[in-house]
Amino acid sequence: MKSPRRQIRLKGGFTTNILYECDEFLLAEKPEGLPIHETKDPNRKDFTRLLAGYLNLPELRTANRLDLGTSGIVLLGKSSDKNKEIDSLLGEADKEYIFLCSGIPDWKEKRFECFLRDGNKEVEIVRSGGKKAITEFRILSLHPKENLSFGMAKILTGRRHQIRVMLRELGHPVLGDPVYVASEPTTKEIRMYLHSFRLCFTDFQGEKQWVETEIPSEFSARVGQVLSVTNQTK
Repeated sequence: MKSPRRQIRLKGGFTTNILYECDEFLLAEKPEGLPIHETKDPNRKDFTRLLAGYLNLPELRTANRLDLGTSGIVLLGKSSDKNKEIDSLLGEADKEYIFLCSGIPDWKEKRFECFLRDGNKEVEIVRSGGKKAITEFRILSLHPKENLSFGMAKILTGRRHQIRVMLRELGHPVLGDPVYVASEPTTKEIRMYLHSFRLCFTDFQGEKQWVETEIPSEFSARVGQVLSVTNQTK
């Protein structure tokens, strides 16, 4: 049975929204700057353990990973006996992110395909020996005064740092990205402007579900106006 949305406050002052919940899994909103999983430092707080402790779900498992600076929708399974089904649900879901990027692209829509290979700290685009990655980009609004653009990325594959690597390759890196930058930034940003915004999936009863978050307030504040994805295609 699906539960209504609710906001909860985790230890350490972090706030999250439970966007969707049923008996087998839930969708929650990870804050920016909080690791998704336990790190090498056992004293460092992470989203999965904080949420598991609050909900008293010791087997809570994150199905999709978000980078430290990325906020937004995370799918978490409640018990290990459903891992395979939850991974399959995620693999077949439509996943869309919103971003602010540097500069004004000379395109409104672009499908980017490449092969990615993991490195120690960075992911690189290679001609062979990597894994296929596909993203469909769409620019939603332009902000010439700030030399920024607001856009959406639909990932058709789930590779590490996929959106970030591709936008840098296109010459328009994610604003505030500490790794994939075209040149040394002149302004220190308060966050990385990448957010897991929307997830469309088929639940275990065969029903289509569409879950999305609010646009983080920092996005609109950065460009000095309210941003919207209203009337964009779903």
